[in-house]
Order: sequence, then C-alpha cells, then structure tokens
Amino acid sequence: MEVRTSPRRFEPANGCVCTMRDIYSAPRPTPVATFFVKGGISMLARLSALLAVVLVLPACAPQQDASVAELRERLQRLEDEKAIREVIIRYGEYLDARDYDAYASLFASDGVWAGGFGTFQGPAAIREMLEKNLGKPEEGFINKSNFHLVTTVVVDVDGDTASARSRYLFFTASPENRPVVALAGRYVDEFVRENGEWKIKRRTSHGVIPWRDGDAPVDQTASAPAR
Repeated sequence: MEVRTSPRRFEPANGCVCTMRDIYSAPRPTPVATFFVKGGISMLARLSALLAVVLVLPACAPQQDASVAELRERLQRLEDEKAIREVIIRYGEYLDARDYDAYASLFASDGVWAGGFGTFQGPAAIREMLEKNLGKPEEGFINKSNFHLVTTVVVDVDGDTASARSRYLFFTASPENRPVVALAGRYVDEFVRENGEWKIKRRTSHGVIPWRDGDAPVDQTASAPAR
C-alpha cells in the first residue's frame, strides 16, 4: 500500500520552519514493530517523527539567537540616533530661549564649545560665556527677534560615542518684521554617553555665509555671534 504525506509546514515558537519531509528525512530510531492504523501510517512512525522534531529543531536555535541579537543592536542604534538628534535640536531651542542652564546641560562634564567667541570647556564655563556675550535674559523672556533653524542632521553611532554633522540658518527680524536669513553655517559634533544620556563632547561651529573656519584661532577682540 502506498502512503503519501503532504509537505505540511511546522513553525515552532522559536521561529524555525521545517516540513514533514525534513522531519522524515532526519535521523531517527529504527522501528522495532509496526502497528498499522486506519489511514495507512503507523503509530510508531508518528512517534518517531515527533522524536525527529526534537533532533532537528535545536539546530535552528543558534541562528534564532543571532537574529534576535542583531535586531536588538539595530533597535539600540536607532534609539541612540533619535536621542542625539533631539540634543542637536534642543541646542538651538535653548539658545533662542536664552535658557543658559538647559543649554549648558547638553554638554558632557568635560564638553567643549568652539565657535565665534573662542573655546570653552565644561558646562559652567559655557554658561558663563553665554551670559557674558548675550546678557542675562529678563524674567519671562520671549524671543521675538531671532531664531535658529537646524537641518540635515547626520548621526554615526559607535557604541558609547558618536559623531554628527548638521547645518543651521540664523533668522533675524527685518525692519518690516519679516524673517531674514542673517547667517548660514554648520555644526560638527562629537558625542559621548555619560551616565546613560547622550551629551556633547565637543561642538565646533563653522560659518558658511559669511565664511568662518571654526578650527582657526579666534580673535578675542572681535565680536562674533554665538551660534
């Protein structure tokens, strides 16, 4: 009597997929007795097939574990990139709002700011630089005269460090109270994960229009906007 089996697929919880053909072709004990039942397939053969599943499926586990680890790594990278982009956006928001404490908190404990006013290290020194050059805002300050627009953010994460680059436009109000682009530049950033949070390790601000090399020594006697 000819027995035909359909290539049914089995999908266990670990994600490994196999068919009845895989199961029957796997090594299994040789039956010592045959008890045919209605339908043409022996009970012992069924038990042997189940035993084959036990032999076949463990081989899929390492591949499954590797896939899960890869997904976790990719998810972590995406979360890190999102957190770093938010820091870059908040930088402009806090500067426009003259919230110097929040602005300085974006930097690591030994973080460096390098721009038109010179080079300053540490949140306290960076906050002092802003107060000295931009002045302390009055209580309830609302900026109605200028703002930053940050765009084209590119982030490259490498474990607990990262690099990023972005561009900015600085808008001011015209005599007709219309937004006018006054400056265009770019940021080059180094980031570090500090106490579980992404912080700016070093930010260098370069002017594009008008041109200003952020890596060149700064003339401390010249006035330059903090961007």
